[in-house]
Amino acid sequence: MRKLKPTELEVMKHAFTAIPEQMGAALQRSAYSPNIKERKDESCALFTAGKEMIAQAEHIPVHLGAMPNALKSAVSSCQPGKGDQVILNDPYSGGTHLPDITVIKPVFLNEELLGYVVNRAHHSDIGGETPGSMPGDSKTLEDEGIVISPRLLVSQGEIDQEVLDLLRKSRSARERIGDIRAQIGANEKGAKELTKTVEKFGLEDYHAFKDQVMKYSEKRTRNMIEELPNVVVDSEDFIEWKRDVKLKVQIEIEDSEMRFDFSGTDSQVKGNINAPKPVTFSAVYYILRCLLPKDVPVNNGCYKPLEVEVPEKSILNPEPPAAVSAGNVETSQRVVELILRGLFEILPEKIPAESQGTMNNLIIGSEDFTYYETIGGGAGATSSAEGESGVHVHMTNTKNTPVESIENDYPLRVTAYKLREDSGGKGEHNGGDGIVREIKLLEDAKVSIQSQKRQRPPKGVNGGKDGWVGRNLKIDNGRKEIGGMITTELREGESIRIETPGGGGWGKP
Repeated sequence: MRKLKPTELEVMKHAFTAIPEQMGAALQRSAYSPNIKERKDESCALFTAGKEMIAQAEHIPVHLGAMPNALKSAVSSCQPGKGDQVILNDPYSGGTHLPDITVIKPVFLNEELLGYVVNRAHHSDIGGETPGSMPGDSKTLEDEGIVISPRLLVSQGEIDQEVLDLLRKSRSARERIGDIRAQIGANEKGAKELTKTVEKFGLEDYHAFKDQVMKYSEKRTRNMIEELPNVVVDSEDFIEWKRDVKLKVQIEIEDSEMRFDFSGTDSQVKGNINAPKPVTFSAVYYILRCLLPKDVPVNNGCYKPLEVEVPEKSILNPEPPAAVSAGNVETSQRVVELILRGLFEILPEKIPAESQGTMNNLIIGSEDFTYYETIGGGAGATSSAEGESGVHVHMTNTKNTPVESIENDYPLRVTAYKLREDSGGKGEHNGGDGIVREIKLLEDAKVSIQSQKRQRPPKGVNGGKDGWVGRNLKIDNGRKEIGGMITTELREGESIRIETPGGGGWGKP
């Protein structure tokens, strides 16, 4: 195998990373739902024929880290060939939660399998008991919607009508099918670009690049870990539910390897805060990416120095039929902060104060429409800077839905959208402020909320003050505070108001 020059490796790195970026752009342009076309709640990645991730777009961390499991499950179950694409959303077959639908396409040059293009997008509804398929109080997976185990969505270029009929059982079926067609098209774009790029560089250099770029990323990752002290630290945190649910991790750093052991974490619950094992891995991978220099290519090589142990039947590795809708969005955020608090003992000047620690999931809908959004909040301050205000943090990387889009597409009126002043913790550097989002219903609908940090504030560090907790309010004749994990009915003219947490402060004020 030819040894590529550093300049060649750099040029090819950018060429192949551009493929999932182009896939994402195509998916966003052709999607029907505001959640994908406006909020950009989707992710794309490129994998080798050996099912190793070689390049990813800068999309959603919780999507991307779980993709390798989805690909392995899809290929072993369906063995897709030329002209095929596989669909799945089953959290126990590589998915994250049911609204996240993954579509996978193998790519061939003549008869040789070059690899796979994969995209995952959050659909605003996939059936189940409540609009949005993310009930505040679901107990089993069946409560949350249609479960699609890996199966062929496209067979030899033809879309499987049975899959489309299945999707028609969801609310806003036209939007669902439009988004699925957009996902199919994004993979077709990715396949075309991969083939063209391999032909440009040649098969020999493509195979050399795959091997050498992953070895390079692994080497850079090991070098980074070697700069850390050999140490064992423990960290503990809690998820807000009917009771406090404990998360625990032991982080061990030894020479060029890191081990994350989640033993001591509470057992799975009969609720939706359970996080599938791939989601737990996603949180660990995200932390690693934060520690690495920005110029390190993100691929499977980065993960080889890591060992992750997650106890079975735990909140971070449940068995079916446990509900998981909030585990993907909320528990993943808590796992990130859990690990960061442990690393603070080792890297106090690099680890920020606690950020808002939630995605503030808001779903408003009926049988005729579904509005879904995650709402930003305050980021934790650092040793060198104030925390950002009104931003998505950690495991989510979406934009907001513009007010104009909400009011054009749904029977809703946005009556307040602003920063929640002074909600960030005070410090030498202040935490970022949260957001106020208030929406009036123009017709009767159900409202579901999945949120955290309504009881325990985001923590400041080094003497910095805590950020404010979040609040969820129902507004009719007055204001009534409602729970952090809830489904309720609102009437025409009533409003829902979400006040998101502020970030913690860094250092004494």
